Amino acid sequence: MASSGGRRHFGRVDPFCLFMVLPLVLIAGILIWGGLAWVGVVVIVCAAVVVLVDSWTNRPLPFDVPEDDYDYAPPEPRRRAH
Repeated sequence: MASSGGRRHFGRVDPFCLFMVLPLVLIAGILIWGGLAWVGVVVIVCAAVVVLVDSWTNRPLPFDVPEDDYDYAPPEPRRRAH
């Protein structure tokens, strides 16, 4: 947890995020090698933003989720009056 006792700012990076980030980094490398360095840098920055947003959305909850919270039964569907 954070030192202030609140929620951490970043969590673990989702492995599926790499399906998007690794090709972006590969394309950026090709662009830099091909002479378009500034476009490659922009692509790398976009990939970094994707990783940061993914890590931010996966931050841990500030409270514990009870184990018995998953036994919720939805209400019975009602018939609509025609």
